[in-house]
Amino acid sequence: MHDEVIDPAPASPPPVAAAEPPPRPVWNSVAPSAPWCPDEWRAHLDAVAPGLFTSASAASVHEATGSRTAADGWALVLGSRRGRLHAHRGAHREDAGHLVHFTNGWCTAVADGAGSATYSRLGSALATFTFTHEVREALQHGRAPAAALDLAMQHAAVAVDARQRAFAARTGLALRDLRTTLLVATLHAGRLAFMQVGDGAMVVRHRGGALSHPFAAATGDFSGEVAHFLPDDGALAVLQSSLTTADVGETDVVLLATDGVEDPWYPFTRHAVALIDTLRAGVRDDSALPASLVPSWRDGVLEAADPVHALTEWLAFEKRGENDDRTLCVAHVR
Repeated sequence: MHDEVIDPAPASPPPVAAAEPPPRPVWNSVAPSAPWCPDEWRAHLDAVAPGLFTSASAASVHEATGSRTAADGWALVLGSRRGRLHAHRGAHREDAGHLVHFTNGWCTAVADGAGSATYSRLGSALATFTFTHEVREALQHGRAPAAALDLAMQHAAVAVDARQRAFAARTGLALRDLRTTLLVATLHAGRLAFMQVGDGAMVVRHRGGALSHPFAAATGDFSGEVAHFLPDDGALAVLQSSLTTADVGETDVVLLATDGVEDPWYPFTRHAVALIDTLRAGVRDDSALPASLVPSWRDGVLEAADPVHALTEWLAFEKRGENDDRTLCVAHVR
């Protein structure tokens, strides 16, 4: 009698090793090798915007920069931070911001140079610097009557377009090389005025917590598509027609943001409350932050010992896929 031969059971397949999580991208911070403004254009820039080269080119070498001022019971702080993608590539920040104060008021502007425009960093700096200084001059450093505000805003818009076109003509640039958005807010003699062309966001908060949004973003048919850039033909008319004015009344916060801040806090109309709250009081356990946003500065910004440093650190927050330049200006009643 033969013993029955039994085939051994097939060996179990080896366990599949768990997939390694993809490594987090390594972001470098490389200083730009190209000058902010080519040396041969410095005289042309000084001719159309005296003083801009000194202030803007110095700020451009920093990863983040900002300024602050106070006027008529208000405090203003502005911060601008180079996006991680530009830092990784050794490119300049294309965003810009500027603020000025005068008797009975202030003017602030932020701008986002178009990524496809070769010298948009010059276009955005020209726009914010020119607009704020022209408003201050047109209002006679605050001594003009309240009724002069509308005309001052319109005059400043014309000046921005003219200076950008003059610079392009002097240097041989195409207008499209300077493309930029522009958001502006001015307080003068108890009146607020706003203008905007291109994307970005503005928020006005009133005592009691109610928010208003002076403009919907002027975008095209697709996300991130901007319908109008200065100094393209037709953009000046869009900027001028956007003029909105109101009595300051119970307003206690005015906020201007380029899309590098707006997009990570999308939808901005819903998250603007939390954004202002974190700027005032810091991040708390119950703060209603956008999903996947990781704060980099958890304390309050507006009452910090150094609000400019606090704001530029706040602008380093992380959110997957959001690596653009970021510029934010906050004006608040003290």
